[in-house]
Amino acid sequence: MNMQKRFTKANTQVWLVFLGIVLAFISYELFNKAHYSYPPLVMKGWLDERIPVVSIFVIPYLSFHLLAGLVVPLLSLKIGGRKAFFANGIAIIIGQLCLDVAYFFFQTQVPRTPVPGNSPFDWILVHVVYGNDQPLNGFPSNHVTWSVISIIALWRLRSKAPRTSWILMAWFALILPATVFLHQHYLVDIYGGIFVAFTVYWSCVFVIEKPQLTL
Repeated sequence: MNMQKRFTKANTQVWLVFLGIVLAFISYELFNKAHYSYPPLVMKGWLDERIPVVSIFVIPYLSFHLLAGLVVPLLSLKIGGRKAFFANGIAIIIGQLCLDVAYFFFQTQVPRTPVPGNSPFDWILVHVVYGNDQPLNGFPSNHVTWSVISIIALWRLRSKAPRTSWILMAWFALILPATVFLHQHYLVDIYGGIFVAFTVYWSCVFVIEKPQLTL
């Protein structure tokens, strides 16, 4: 009976983490639709002005939430175990909470760039991405934060599932430049997302997994 209770409790915790990931994504969407009493900041640097629109990057860009919010946590659970799963999932939740605080107090904007519309990827960028996503929630980047958390989680799984881990890490690595090649973010947004991802993920690892540090 005690074993059955522990199993039920563990499964409940897993579902709660997945629910938290869904709520984290919803919170991102809510901030994207919010109206602000101050003009959002534009953090465009000199190098951002020289980055062209490369619309083919819309493919990895759109795959991001499904992979980061579902596929990688499931792999962490199946291959790495519950502690690896909790470190991954809770890092996404806490990371998004940090981003939400930043968006509330420090909302930024990336003004839209005209897209020629000469290819199917241009059409997807304009109608699917630009048409459904307001140019807000820039710093730090949500896409970068979740992607880097996923890359670190996959890096830790690479010895147990090398092919899957390396393929997914390479795919997630495309998402980082996609954010600027689609003119959805500026370079500073990437740096901020990387900082948040590393900070929250390894904090979760130390709290949840309690690794033994040796010299």
